[in-house]
Amino acid sequence: MGSFEDILAVFERRPKGRVPWNVRHEFWYVVNKARGTMPPKYAGMSMLDVCREWGASWRVYSGSYADSFVAIETTGEIEYMAQQDGRSNVLNIKTPYGTLREVSLKDELGFSSRHVEYLIKGVEDFKPLGYVLENIQVKFVPEIYERMNRELGGHGILSYFFPRSALQSLMINYAGVERTVNLLFRHRSETEGFMESVERHNDRFYEALGSSPVRILNLGENIDVRITSPTLFKKYCVPIYQKRGEYLHGKGKFVHVHVDGWAKPLLPMLRETGLDGVEALTVKPTGDMTLEDIKRSLGDEMVLVDGVPYIYFIPDVVSLRKFDAFVKKIISTFPNNLILGISDELPPPADETRVKRVTKIIDKLGR
Repeated sequence: MGSFEDILAVFERRPKGRVPWNVRHEFWYVVNKARGTMPPKYAGMSMLDVCREWGASWRVYSGSYADSFVAIETTGEIEYMAQQDGRSNVLNIKTPYGTLREVSLKDELGFSSRHVEYLIKGVEDFKPLGYVLENIQVKFVPEIYERMNRELGGHGILSYFFPRSALQSLMINYAGVERTVNLLFRHRSETEGFMESVERHNDRFYEALGSSPVRILNLGENIDVRITSPTLFKKYCVPIYQKRGEYLHGKGKFVHVHVDGWAKPLLPMLRETGLDGVEALTVKPTGDMTLEDIKRSLGDEMVLVDGVPYIYFIPDVVSLRKFDAFVKKIISTFPNNLILGISDELPPPADETRVKRVTKIIDKLGR
């Protein structure tokens, strides 16, 4: 349920069969498999097979627990030196303008990590990292895309997360939140100059995907108002989203942005972006908004992608009665502009039978 054609119909505002049920379950799949906690009936199934059994479809992001149809190559005088010490990964990047160092710490299974030392410590690191970014080349690989598309068989969508915008890249990838804010406050001119380098680097990804057959794309952010204030969002994010959306629309694409944190104060600005939709908006208790808040801000103009908070799939937290009522409510609230999914992924301790339960609710409402 949630074929490519049904999902495309939502973006194109065409009549569709039923509300598409389109999930991201990769982390649930790989973690339970690694821990030996995968329910026996799914033991020999692929990720796509599991979706089919649930009656859902799969939202496949290139390179995210799947093959990548985007190839990245580094040119220039750059040397990468990686070292692993237990769960700690140390990366040194040697450039003609200096050496950068990053340290990340993996979880016990190695599926996720967090930075404990960022590449950027001060303005002196802008030049070497800028050199690295300007020497990254990007290419769309049609052979890999076509194979992945055949294997998916229309049972969902193949999509792509673009690299984060400059502000998000600084906060999440390169400098951390506190240092980014300090750099903008104390060295705004130099920091904004580096941010332009990040966007020029991102341009190559947009050019590669713009001429590809991929129809639905994601700006790949991780917005949370507790980190990205309304002032920062309006100044550094909205203009970039407008620019990227205009470019992709000119290429015949649909584009949405990933907003997976607290974001109620930002909702009124989302429609200003001109984007087609928003992915992963999360309602209370995991987020700070209600369905009514989202409806008031997005109206019928923007597509809501996802909508059911991940916590609803954990039985000890949310009862079946409350679960059923919420699924019915979100479908009735967004009857024409909803691609139902999990905000934003199915967690490893989830009761996977609830995924199938959503399918049954959609079937019943469809009848």
